[in-house]
Amino acid sequence: MDAREAYGVKFLSEPVIYRDTVYFTEKWIEGNEYKTSIFKFENGKVERATFEGKESHPMIIDDNLYYVKSEEKINHFVRIKGNTEPFTLFSMAKINKVLRHGDGFLVIGSEESNNDLPVVAKRLNYRFDTRGFIRQRKNLYLFNEKLIKIVSGDFDVSDVISNNDRVIALISFMNNDEGLTNMYEVDVKDGHLSKINEDQVSTMAFDGNGEVVYIGHSEGRTPWATKYLYLPVNKHVLLGKHSGNGSSISDHFQGTDENLICVDGTVYAPGETGGISSIYSIEDSSVREVVKGKFVVQCFDVRDKKIAYIYSSQTKPSILVFDGKEYDPNGGMSGEAAEEMKVGEVEGWCMIAGRNSPNLVFVHGGPHDAYGESYMIEFQYFLRNGYNILFCNPRGSSSYGSEFAAACVEDWGRGPADDIFNFIEAAKKKYDLTGQFGITGGSYGGYMTNWMITHSDFFKVGISERCVSNLMSMCGTSDIGFWFNAMYMKVEDPWTPESITKLLENSPITSIKKARTPTMFIHGENDYRCPIEQSEQMFVGLKMNGIDTELIRYQGDSHEHARAGKPDNMIDRLQRKKEWFDRYLLNH
Repeated sequence: MDAREAYGVKFLSEPVIYRDTVYFTEKWIEGNEYKTSIFKFENGKVERATFEGKESHPMIIDDNLYYVKSEEKINHFVRIKGNTEPFTLFSMAKINKVLRHGDGFLVIGSEESNNDLPVVAKRLNYRFDTRGFIRQRKNLYLFNEKLIKIVSGDFDVSDVISNNDRVIALISFMNNDEGLTNMYEVDVKDGHLSKINEDQVSTMAFDGNGEVVYIGHSEGRTPWATKYLYLPVNKHVLLGKHSGNGSSISDHFQGTDENLICVDGTVYAPGETGGISSIYSIEDSSVREVVKGKFVVQCFDVRDKKIAYIYSSQTKPSILVFDGKEYDPNGGMSGEAAEEMKVGEVEGWCMIAGRNSPNLVFVHGGPHDAYGESYMIEFQYFLRNGYNILFCNPRGSSSYGSEFAAACVEDWGRGPADDIFNFIEAAKKKYDLTGQFGITGGSYGGYMTNWMITHSDFFKVGISERCVSNLMSMCGTSDIGFWFNAMYMKVEDPWTPESITKLLENSPITSIKKARTPTMFIHGENDYRCPIEQSEQMFVGLKMNGIDTELIRYQGDSHEHARAGKPDNMIDRLQRKKEWFDRYLLNH
């Protein structure tokens, strides 16, 4: 398998049920561009509904199709009535969400900015990964023949719901720089905001009585907090081990939607347990797992007790299921399934090409994310090129309970590294593996790669992506490092001598003189989450100590360079990774 073939997959999202039909978005790569169009699925048959390759966010009202058309510098909200030509209702620089409200629409979006002007930073939150410098905030608008701004300020409106009587908005960065997201009641007439509570909320919906149900937690800015489903009258429910479906990691170029739907007195919500994501129904005191399997549910819709959902499994990239029928946009393509293996509390998986084959250990990001039963483009690529694949969820991973998630606080390196080594030893014994080992990972996985090569000579080669190497410097250069790193290392103020010492003690760069492992570093030039200086430090440190190393910088790409970077860059990345691993694991 070559790298371009590996990225020849298509992914589905945004299912919307209308009568006996499901509308959805399909995304694929064409040349060096992403394409998205809206399709409809009825009686087991699929028909394309839009044709420019720029359409998403489908909505059906009175038999008319509404959607967002995204061009390079401007977005359009478009309507198609019957067989007529598409008609643009309004346009703005960026449209994030459109929602029916009365006879009009509520819109979350942002206006055009002049990127040639200087950036004047007056608060810590002046840039954000994937957005760059924050020149325009996400505002709330009302459209009814004309577009009127109703909520704006030095904060972001990240979501909105309406039942025509009440409007609730999720607002981030209101009087804080950590991205705390709270619910506010919105007076549409004058834009007045009333804060509902202090909980951190990821998604919400109205129940049939006009009350709000939501998924979130009450632990402030704690990154590893377990999320619950909150119901009216102070009741909260844990769905699986972690409510929601946002922590199961994949390398799809189509993300996961964490939705929450209330229909006829029943709440439908996702929940995660280990590597699996399911859909639960909650009615009165009854909680049922209504959609479950060896897969990860990525998004869904419910109408008249019928559920349309999209899932990914280790063998199938993206499948739509509705009314007993399935649509697979990738035809008969099928990946290889991994074999699950548990070592103590640590769940993991192995994909074995052969006992004498070279071995690659993958480490996920977060650290409060988790690998699971989802298709991984990179795993399938390396497996088909003759590598064994080992991946696990060490302490600190999500969806295994709050105690397990918090187990890496103040210990990003030693404890999780022990878990990974124990998993490797168990796999070596079970499969009688004789080949050499390489290690790779991104974000926190890059941190762990850096930690391993500076604290062990076990791995013959490493590739560290969008990495963390210096927890101290990252406090001043990352969009979240000033609070995120401080929380995980339990330092109140990262700038005291004691805090600096603690942060550096937990930083791989501090042990760079011990490194002997040839390591490649891959980074997006516009990564504001783990800035490229983190890779630069490791690269220079290895180079000055005579260790074989390369630094690959992808222009214009963010922290999401491996999932949503420029397609040609993502293909080039896989090719370079294979060449580097081949050099040290196949040719030695």
